[in-house]
Amino acid sequence: MENECITVTIDRIAFCNEESGYYVLKTSARQYPHGVTVVGNFGYIQPGEEIRVYGTWACHPTFGTQFQAMKFTLMKPATLKGIEKYLGSGMIKGIGPATARKLVETFGLETLEIIENHPDKLAECPGIGPGKADRIASGLFLQRSVQDIMIFLQGHGISPAYATRIFKKYDRDAVRKVSENPYILAHEVPGMGFKKADEIAAEFGITGNDARRIRAGILYVLGSITKDGHLFLYEDELLKLAGEVLRLSIPGDIEDILKFMIIEKKIVVREFRQKKLYYLPASFRAEEGSAAMVKKLLSCEKNVLRQQVMAALDKAFSSHGMQLSEVQQLAVETSLKKGLLVITGGPGTGKTTTLKAVVAAHKTMGNRVLLASPTGRAAKRLSEVSGFAAFTIHRLLEYSPQEKGFKRNRQQPLDCDTLIVDEASMVDMNLFYSLIQAVPENAALILVGDADQLPSVGPGLVLGDLIRSDIVPVVTLNSIFRQAETSNIVKNAHLINSGQMPQLTVPDGKNHSDCYFVAAEEPDKLISLLKNVVSKSLPPKFNLDPVNDIQVLTPMNRGKLGAASLNLVLQELLNPPAETKNEIEHLDRVFRVGDKVIQLRNNYDLEVFNGDIGTIAEIMPEDQEAVIEFPQGRVVFQASDFIDMALAYAVTVHKSQGSEYPAVVMVVSTQHFIMLQRNLLYTGLTRARKAMIFLGSRKAVAMAVNNNRIKMRNTIFADLLKQL
Repeated sequence: MENECITVTIDRIAFCNEESGYYVLKTSARQYPHGVTVVGNFGYIQPGEEIRVYGTWACHPTFGTQFQAMKFTLMKPATLKGIEKYLGSGMIKGIGPATARKLVETFGLETLEIIENHPDKLAECPGIGPGKADRIASGLFLQRSVQDIMIFLQGHGISPAYATRIFKKYDRDAVRKVSENPYILAHEVPGMGFKKADEIAAEFGITGNDARRIRAGILYVLGSITKDGHLFLYEDELLKLAGEVLRLSIPGDIEDILKFMIIEKKIVVREFRQKKLYYLPASFRAEEGSAAMVKKLLSCEKNVLRQQVMAALDKAFSSHGMQLSEVQQLAVETSLKKGLLVITGGPGTGKTTTLKAVVAAHKTMGNRVLLASPTGRAAKRLSEVSGFAAFTIHRLLEYSPQEKGFKRNRQQPLDCDTLIVDEASMVDMNLFYSLIQAVPENAALILVGDADQLPSVGPGLVLGDLIRSDIVPVVTLNSIFRQAETSNIVKNAHLINSGQMPQLTVPDGKNHSDCYFVAAEEPDKLISLLKNVVSKSLPPKFNLDPVNDIQVLTPMNRGKLGAASLNLVLQELLNPPAETKNEIEHLDRVFRVGDKVIQLRNNYDLEVFNGDIGTIAEIMPEDQEAVIEFPQGRVVFQASDFIDMALAYAVTVHKSQGSEYPAVVMVVSTQHFIMLQRNLLYTGLTRARKAMIFLGSRKAVAMAVNNNRIKMRNTIFADLLKQL
């Protein structure tokens, strides 16, 4: 069939895959009164725009006749209806449907010309002052700039989801920078990856053993290993992985470039036990520097008399009514004498009481105490249990987007005598290095955490390595307190941790527990039961709010029983669309007022970080903005910021680390067999405070309990500490 050319106006986007950039467009055209369905890969397009499409007609077995686009040209909307739809689609901040209608009624076919070239005239439109006129003009400029970038990038298959991100990174230099070195996309634009950058580079003639390509491949490999928790690669690992990524069978080319990169200090190599370890400079500095700073803290012994310690303990006990075990008293006493201390233990062993006692004792001694946790939810909980203000680590260290680093460091340390960090198992090596550098001279660092939980999402095994080094003072709380003995959540956590099956109580109306098991094998049956548990059976039994008090956990993000799919089910169930709820669309996803959402990447500009969970409090369609309520306060999001946002009715167990919820419903299916591990099951269970429901199959629970093969991470932090 010969290629044809048709000119259509986009009425609506029926479907968009944000990863591939594949669109299904419902369009209208003068010569096609019933409309045309156009499918293909497009750039950053919006309803109301007019496009000239080149392609062929085809008949889809389900959806009928479609026009399959091979390429397209973007044209300006030429009709009043088209201009109104284009401006009112929400892609320009400051313009929603109502404002778009007013603009077109005022300026007619000259509306776009006025906005682009004579924005001062916009004030002639009712309801638009000078400030809003400037926002509209700059919004259209931004949109056109993004479109120019996408018209350039679309031929290279780059997803429209990254258009705004690339524009934010490089501004108007985007096309020039990408043309000069496509590989910047692989390591400077999160999510792009080496493969896509390599495809683009090939179109510019950069292929095979080109030095630029090999450099980029090596940097990509060393950058990507942090996702698996590694800080370095052994030489054979690096050559193997780089060879696979670059599709080069001769390692000599890679070895030659490696030598130059070491000389240029783009890569650091360390000799360790007759092997070569290859790091990115930042990873090397974090591991090496953290070891040196730990040594410094360990040398800082406090001259505190025994009488002072006992007086501080007595005063803390009498004022707070606390009764401590001998091990807890040891933890408090050690914290007053040592420059670095780790306090660890499982659920019900008194970590919270010990932490409160430590804070009280240090305050009694006149020490300035700061409290921090890795996430907003954990910081809020720490503040509640301690009675003092607590911060996220990022907020405590005062990250500066302009300087791309923390303001609090060795030159400007924190104002404290004691720094206490809760949920320390979540702290990765890079964050630990930033944190430990900000600890003042002669101050004490106290880390509190459960080493049996999942390790940090980022690289390293900081808490575990500190404990395994045998040179850092560690107090292990291992006795379950009487008030926790009646909790099946606590009992089952310790059973799982010791490799035994948990006691799974089946809800029958007779046996009462705080930890239940609901059996379901088939995904559809499981989802049906999940909806019933979350919305009907669990809330009245424990007096819970289905959205705010119940958290659904799952081992994986993808699949029918993954977080992404379950969120769509739960959003429809718990927060269905309504005329009173404004919505904001980001590609093929819908967010509405009342939705529970989670941040997926650190956003230092907004001070919202990976894993932070909030609720959409308000959506302003005209400005394409949303106000999201986080534990640390309200934050205003632009529509483009939603690229790093997801619904949070269901989250992965990894994303739940550092948080505690009144009730947890954890989906455990054999479909998740790749992820079923003992520490994952243990971590999910210990997120629950009042109630825990395992929903799935006993076989899957048993698979997780019996799988204690913890994936090794490339880190020698414990060894470096032993050498101190």
